[in-house]
Amino acid sequence: MTNFFANLLLGIDNMKKFLLLSLLPFTVMAAPSLKGFEKTYQDWDLICDNTGTCNMAGYQEERDGSEHSVSILFTRSAGEKAPVTAQLALLPDELGNKTAEIILNGQSLGTIQNFSEEGIAKLSEKQTTELLTALKGNASIEVIFGEFKEKVSDKGAAAAMLKMDEFQQRLNTPSALIRQGQEKHAVLAPQAVPKIKAVSVNNRQTKELKLGEKQFDAVLALLRKSNGTNEDAENYCYELHKDDVWNKQITLYPLTKGKVLAEAICLAGSYQSTYYYAVLDEKLSKVEQVLANKYNYADYDKNTHVLKVEGSFKGRGIGDCWAGQEAVWNGKTFIRTEEHTSGSCKGFAGGAWGGLPIFVSEINVK
Repeated sequence: MTNFFANLLLGIDNMKKFLLLSLLPFTVMAAPSLKGFEKTYQDWDLICDNTGTCNMAGYQEERDGSEHSVSILFTRSAGEKAPVTAQLALLPDELGNKTAEIILNGQSLGTIQNFSEEGIAKLSEKQTTELLTALKGNASIEVIFGEFKEKVSDKGAAAAMLKMDEFQQRLNTPSALIRQGQEKHAVLAPQAVPKIKAVSVNNRQTKELKLGEKQFDAVLALLRKSNGTNEDAENYCYELHKDDVWNKQITLYPLTKGKVLAEAICLAGSYQSTYYYAVLDEKLSKVEQVLANKYNYADYDKNTHVLKVEGSFKGRGIGDCWAGQEAVWNGKTFIRTEEHTSGSCKGFAGGAWGGLPIFVSEINVK
C-alpha cells in the first residue's frame, strides 16, 4: 500500500481516510466512550463528535457549467428534546444585497437576511422543519442570491439523517428524523467533555541540531530506527530516510522530567508537509514515544506554557477543505485534545463551516 500521508498530500480522497484514522496504537491517546466520526453520503457530509453532537452539511449539485458554492448545515445535539438548527452559507462576494431566498419544491420559504461577513445566516425554525421534511424524499432546493441561482443537492441527505438518528440512538422513537416510531427507549444523552491534564514546561528553550553535527547524526539514527524501514507502513517518513532532504535539521523541544520532543521533516508535498515527532529521554539515547504522522507544528502556549503539537492539512491546493488535530504533553506522554474537519471540498475558502468537531476536550493545566 502506498504511504498514507504521501497520498494525503496529493488529494482529498486520502484526506478523508486521514481524518478517520485515530492515533496509531503506539501513540497514547484519550479513550472516550463515544467515538466521533465523519462520513460522506453523496453530496452530504455527516460529522459527529464525542459529546453526541452531529453536524450535517449539504452542498450545491455537481453538474457541468457554472457552479456557485452554497451549503446548508443542520446541527443537533444529543438528547431526546434537542432541536435541529440550520444555517445557510454562501460566498460573501456573491451575496449582492446581503439577502437570499430559498425555493423548496417550487414554493418560497421566504427571504433570508442578517448574513455575517463570512456569508452565513441562520434559518428560522419553520424553514428548518420544512427543509428536513422535504429532504426525507426527493427535494428540489434552489437558493437565489444576488444575480445567481444555485441548487442544493438532495442526494445523500436521507441517508445522512438516518445515520445521525442511529448515532444518537433515536431510531424508532418520536424524536427520530427518518425512522420515527413510538418506542420509549432512551436516546443518547449529551456526553461529558473529557478533561485532559496538561503540564507547563519551565524550560522552553528549543535547540536546533544541524546536519554534520555529531549529536544530529546520533539523534537522526534513533529517529530513523524508530520509524522503521517498511516503506508501505502508514507511519513511514520518506524524507526522514533521505540524505538529500532540503530541510535537514532536527528541533528539540524541552519537556518535563528531562525529556525532549524531537521534530524532523517526514513528508514534503507541493503545498504542505508533515513532521515526525518523537519523545526522547534526557540523554538523547532512546525513543520513548512516537506520534502518528498527523502533525506539522509544535509550540509552547504563550499563557499556559504547555507544549502543544498541531496538524492542519488541506485536501487540495485551493484550500477549500481542511482537517486538523491537536495533542498536548501531560507529563508522561502526548495525548489528543482536539480533532476537526471542514467537510467536503466545495469551493469555500477554508471550508464552508470551518472546523466541525470530531473530538473535543477540556484541557486542565497543572
